[in-house]
Amino acid sequence: RCRYLLDAIIEGFREQDRTFTNDRKVLQDVAVIFGMNGKHTPELVQILQELATFRYSCKVNFAIITYTWGSGGTIAQHATDPPFQDIREHLKNNPATRNLVEALRGNDPRSLIYFSFVDSDTIEFNFIYSEYLQIVKEEWEKDKIPPTVMSTGYEFHPGNEHHIASWLDRMVRTALAEVYPLFVYYPEPNFCVLVHDTLNTIEESFIDRRRGNIMESPVLISRVKTRPNFKAVFSDRKPIIIDAPKRFGLSVKGLVTGQSTLSGMTLAQ
Repeated sequence: RCRYLLDAIIEGFREQDRTFTNDRKVLQDVAVIFGMNGKHTPELVQILQELATFRYSCKVNFAIITYTWGSGGTIAQHATDPPFQDIREHLKNNPATRNLVEALRGNDPRSLIYFSFVDSDTIEFNFIYSEYLQIVKEEWEKDKIPPTVMSTGYEFHPGNEHHIASWLDRMVRTALAEVYPLFVYYPEPNFCVLVHDTLNTIEESFIDRRRGNIMESPVLISRVKTRPNFKAVFSDRKPIIIDAPKRFGLSVKGLVTGQSTLSGMTLAQ
């Protein structure tokens, strides 16, 4: 799966965006961190140790970190279900993540660095990174302030029976965001957060025990929005294409998910 995602990430950029005017390749400004994790068992630890040795010759700088959760695990030892907040918190704070950011910054500590959060069930990147480049450009031209958080959302593959519902759900989010950008849920399968100048990770935390171990995106955004010049953009540009998890379903009203616009608790703030 790591090999597939590393090969597929170039599809996040349109052909004209893959090379800059100075012939620098766009993938030189991209780094990928994989957080391989699961509920702790001795067998899983052995599997993860083997995965950590994965090597692949590609054009993207990447790193793999492995960790377990639950009794005996690396993190969230008391968890019985996936502790999504802890999983993302551990990943963003890991030294491997920080090292990748430092390498990207190079000699320019104020270069724009975004963390793009995607999940392993990604099917197609669908030019989302070209879309984000355009969003940042347009916002910068408006007021010299880049987006702090941004998303184009997700849809299921057109061949999936829930595709139309996922499209409609995203259109509702887009319409609500035009009224106020934080009226909608910025989905974990595809959202970006700006890293502060000179820093090598996002300072704000994903963890808020009042929300259990879910809702990582709104937890983080509720803290990120206190930054000076905060700006959120939820765009109707091309979304990421993901596989539909089994927990997703339909009702007479529309798509039913943990972050559906049918639910009143899905505000970003």
